[in-house]
Amino acid sequence: MSQKLRKNIILNLRWHRRIGLSVVIMVIFLAITGLLLNHSPSLELSKQALQYQWLMDWYGFESDNAQPTEHHGFNINEKWLSHSGHNELFLNDKSVANCQPPLLGAAHFQSLLLALCQDALVILTPEGELVEKLDQLSGLPTGATALQVADQKILINIGNQTVSLNIDTLNLLHVDHHQKGWSMPSPLPTPLAAQLDNRAERPGISLETLILDLHSGRFFGNAGVLFVDLIGLLVCLLALTGLWAWYSHSKLRKSGG
Repeated sequence: MSQKLRKNIILNLRWHRRIGLSVVIMVIFLAITGLLLNHSPSLELSKQALQYQWLMDWYGFESDNAQPTEHHGFNINEKWLSHSGHNELFLNDKSVANCQPPLLGAAHFQSLLLALCQDALVILTPEGELVEKLDQLSGLPTGATALQVADQKILINIGNQTVSLNIDTLNLLHVDHHQKGWSMPSPLPTPLAAQLDNRAERPGISLETLILDLHSGRFFGNAGVLFVDLIGLLVCLLALTGLWAWYSHSKLRKSGG
């Protein structure tokens, strides 16, 4: 009995060793990536954007160079309001707010600058400080398409109707429909356009997303996920063979073998 048990122990240890050697690198890798993800907030991994072209191609992002972009904006009192095309609203070359593109209109009202984006009306000081952001949750109607200031009123075009914004209460009131006078974009000066090319926010993959996809195997698609699943099963098998080796060795000692 002890001879057969000893053979089983030797065979079990061989498989235990083989499984351990086959998964050791992946176990170390998964442990390191798991630790990084566990401390992601303190390491600010989600704020570190990776913009390598091969990584953009791997994730399916189109190259910024695929279609040259012509920069347009709104000239308000010798200052230019423009949009990066991603999330950033710029006053000249300074990022002043976040809103969804496109930038639909801009105007000057009293001592304030107004910028109408797809999802919000952004109100700024002449220096670019954010005063208010009126979005759909705070009352901005959906479907806004244009902006103008006429007769000391802030007018927003919504399809076939026009509303007036009270700057003090932020209330909207339907007025007679305006068909002309809406602010129109113009090409940005070449030097400013060149500055914005360097300053504008670019799409990227956060370091946290990359580590998470590598940790889970999703970086390599379904095959990567299945591979990580296999590693998980092998680790379970490694634990079981180790437990069996300990139990068998204990049993062998008790039997005097």
